[in-house]
Amino acid sequence: MPTPTSTSLPSIPQRIADGVTRLYDPLSQAVLPLVDGVSRRLLYYQGVQQQSHNVAGINTNFYYTPGCPTSERSEQAMPVLLLHGIADNALTWLWQIPALRSIGPVYAVDLPGFGLSGCPPGQSYAPFRDLCDFLETFLERVIGAPALIVGNSLGGWLAVRLAWTLPHLVRGLVLINAGGAWLEGRYSWEPFVEMIKLPDLRAVQQVYRQMFGQVFWKWPLYLGLRSFQARFRCRAVRLFVDAFTGDEFLHPQNLHHLPVPAGLIWGLADYFLPAGSHEFFQKRATPPC
Repeated sequence: MPTPTSTSLPSIPQRIADGVTRLYDPLSQAVLPLVDGVSRRLLYYQGVQQQSHNVAGINTNFYYTPGCPTSERSEQAMPVLLLHGIADNALTWLWQIPALRSIGPVYAVDLPGFGLSGCPPGQSYAPFRDLCDFLETFLERVIGAPALIVGNSLGGWLAVRLAWTLPHLVRGLVLINAGGAWLEGRYSWEPFVEMIKLPDLRAVQQVYRQMFGQVFWKWPLYLGLRSFQARFRCRAVRLFVDAFTGDEFLHPQNLHHLPVPAGLIWGLADYFLPAGSHEFFQKRATPPC
């Protein structure tokens, strides 16, 4: 007779944990898309338009609001272009877009491969050089006038490049925790590259702490761990990060004697970027006291 076999059932704590995971994961995956939908609706209520243009062959999504007509500076209105960071989208500027229209018309663009914008034709991501080319075309054909460029993280990195390639179309820069500092070359960025691959929720929590500090009381952030992880692990982001060669990084000479005025804003509790990034920009992109 065949020998009876026994199968061990999962322990009660394990079954509870599995049940919680089955409930949590789909809910967590839905958090950031839900937040984006609400953010988009809030922008509509404030008169901000969502527009879609073909820019350099790329289906491009951006948010636009004209300059405030009651502004005393309306005759000297200056366009503002807002550039988001890696794995992010233009909705990160939800509260700034309406506030900045007193300066002039505001454009917040989803960079190619991010948000609702597509990738360059025939590609599954946009390399750094393609992002630069795209923004040059956006400045020339969509905005068509010298603009103030405000960039966070990757957006700040791109803003510096724009200042050098199209100085006649850049009125000034505002760099917010800008990325791309050369530091000690590609080697100094390898821990960052590995970190943002976010292989598990523990890694996501580490990035949360670097970006937001101690956020144990901010339960909505932790509720969205899976959707935050998904943004960093999407194909466009993974391929973009893997394509770093070192040639794209900013060197000291790229910040010395910038052809346009520049201001630097840095959240000192934000440790997301590699160590030394703040000092790199502070010493070179701002005038001495």
